[in-house]
Amino acid sequence: MKAPGSRFGALAQAVRDRTAEAATQPAPPPEAEKPAQHRPAAALGLAAEGLRERIARLEAELASATTANQGLERQLSQARNLAARSGENGEEFLFVDPALVDDPLPRDRLPGAFSGAEFEALLADIRANGQNDAITLRRREGGRFEIAAGRRRLEVCRHLGLAVLARVRALDDAAMLRVQFSENERREDISALERARWFAEVRARLQGAGRDIAAQFGIDPSTFSLYLRLARFPSEIIERLEDPRRLSMLRARRVMEAVEANEAILPRILEALEQQGRGVEAEEQINLLLRVAEGREMRSPAGAAPPVERRHIVHEGQKLGTLTRNGGQWVFRFATSLSDEVVQGMVESLPELLQRHAKG
Repeated sequence: MKAPGSRFGALAQAVRDRTAEAATQPAPPPEAEKPAQHRPAAALGLAAEGLRERIARLEAELASATTANQGLERQLSQARNLAARSGENGEEFLFVDPALVDDPLPRDRLPGAFSGAEFEALLADIRANGQNDAITLRRREGGRFEIAAGRRRLEVCRHLGLAVLARVRALDDAAMLRVQFSENERREDISALERARWFAEVRARLQGAGRDIAAQFGIDPSTFSLYLRLARFPSEIIERLEDPRRLSMLRARRVMEAVEANEAILPRILEALEQQGRGVEAEEQINLLLRVAEGREMRSPAGAAPPVERRHIVHEGQKLGTLTRNGGQWVFRFATSLSDEVVQGMVESLPELLQRHAKG
């Protein structure tokens, strides 16, 4: 009587037949050289290939076994489950046509962020090396997407005519804003004005008190209020600056205080920037902006600058007071935020300052 075969005999024979068939097939023609893959896509491909090889190896070991092997069966089951889960997660990473991506979220970039040396460097890097990091999208109806993070990478791929590598996630409106804010916090180049405008638009969209909105993003309510105030920074000034992103929060705050305290300051600033013209260093522009805002205009070739009727005195970001011309007298009003001890100390130091000034 013929002995019964192994219960894995059929599987073993199938593996042997498949191997013999592959050996008789002619070698495929060499593929044309492909451009460098985006690194995340290449990593995902290697991981998937590794899982397939592991599953095939376990199937072959089980097929060649003459008895049941629970250990191999358990490993094979785990590998198959992992491959299934990886397949589900891997589908989140797609190559998307940039034309299918909409951007309804608050603006987190000034127009200059999509031009200039930094943008050109990013463009050159993606052209040469591929896209290192995926952008973050969510699906919309009609096969379209909305972007949460990665606007400059999206713009570069649109400019180069490339599909953009994207991670597609299931995000509600609040989560979209949190993803956008989280990426902004990791960026070193985002400016105070960009953050301010973004928070102002978020405030207009979300319901609830300001302190509750600030808590959603993990920032102090006073900082949130300061950003909302900076969001009112005059757009006329921003349009005349070579690189408004170089304007720090402290400097922007000083300009805002001056403009809000005296409506005549803004026209003076705009006139000074127009006279200075384009093509100057960003830092030189900002220094001029501060001098005019705080009444420290320098003499021009045409003569002395017009006398300043009001000047805000600021030291290391703290307002000390306001100097006002009242007829033939100068009047200084100390800021209410100063303690009595500080005010008394400043007054007592005046004689010494006058003596030092007299000595030149």
